[in-house]
Amino acid sequence: MKNKYLSTAFGLYLNYFVHGMVLIIIALNIDVFAGKWGTSIAGAAAVVSSFGVGKIIAVALSGIVSDKFGRKTAIILGILFYLTFAIGILWSPTAAIAYFFGIIAGIGNSFLDTGSYPALMEAFPKKAGPANIIVKFFIQGGQFLLPIIVGFLVVKGFWYGWSFTLLIAILALNLIFMSTRKFPPMDTPLPKVAAVEKVHGRKGKFHFSVEEVCLISFGFVGLTLITVMGQWLAKYGTEAAHLGESAGRMLVSYASVGALICIIISFTLGNKGVKSSPIILTYTFMTALVSLILWAFPSPMVASVGAFFLGYFSAGGLIQLGLTLLVEHSSRGKGLLTSFYTIAEGIAQFSMPLILAAIYKFDITYIFLLNAVVALLGFTLVLIVSIRDKRIKAHQDLQISEQQARA
Repeated sequence: MKNKYLSTAFGLYLNYFVHGMVLIIIALNIDVFAGKWGTSIAGAAAVVSSFGVGKIIAVALSGIVSDKFGRKTAIILGILFYLTFAIGILWSPTAAIAYFFGIIAGIGNSFLDTGSYPALMEAFPKKAGPANIIVKFFIQGGQFLLPIIVGFLVVKGFWYGWSFTLLIAILALNLIFMSTRKFPPMDTPLPKVAAVEKVHGRKGKFHFSVEEVCLISFGFVGLTLITVMGQWLAKYGTEAAHLGESAGRMLVSYASVGALICIIISFTLGNKGVKSSPIILTYTFMTALVSLILWAFPSPMVASVGAFFLGYFSAGGLIQLGLTLLVEHSSRGKGLLTSFYTIAEGIAQFSMPLILAAIYKFDITYIFLLNAVVALLGFTLVLIVSIRDKRIKAHQDLQISEQQARA
């Protein structure tokens, strides 16, 4: 039977097509913005950190809105915030004002995440992992297309703002479309868990399992890997690998092609029942390896091939797989879990652009050394969860065997 929420899902995915563009649109126009705002390249890049500030500011409220007032309400608010960003950043005369609108974008992203991921898991309860991975397909679609659009505008001498105008048009049309869509009924936490959370809430604290801590922290890892790929590949190409400006920008598109291929493969594996943990472990380990090669051997060939594989392993759905794994290891409300995960992402989105901008002043190649370290951190976090899962399963199997023996 055809799923009656397919059109709703399409609208959700379209928001993330725009989100993919938003993540890199400042980086792709960074020279223009640096001149317009009267700052350096590093100063303009630091504006991206405002996205993380916005996510952290909004995350508590967005989760409450999603769980209490509905996924649709959170998503509509997210689109409105993104529209405000796209219009505001385009006309910002200074970096300070641009930073404010970047915060607005982060708030919008928080509302989209806490509304969209739970809605997709509720619309496709038996295929939650694959449904979330498709989000990444649309994000990478936007990140593949935007460098081509920006390159075309530069070559033809057209106004850079046409790329922002495209975002505004898509968001406005999708706002109307999503307002007419029906959403699936919301899942609620199990009664026992809800009661426990209510007690903890009165005490002013939550109790987190080791698995929850590790997987919430993975949000920081996933967002950092995306930031390095989206914000610094182009500059790496021009400054470390000595490519031209257009060729440098195309590295982001190469990475997006790799990510799109990975998403298709990850989606197929998920549909065949392959668990998220081994996929994440493989991808994070390979991200570390590719990042080390980019750090140690900067050249045009390494940059081009490395960009493809970096996109494949680090941007092929790690964030979405991590969130799916978190939901599988917790019975808290999906909106609440997404909020916690978004806090970790927000910390990365705020801090890493500032750290990476500082490293850029020293040597851009060391950005990819740091990327390798972060990828290995992600590998370790998920490895801890996998080991604990195996121990729990072994203990359960032992108990079943003992019960059968007594019978």
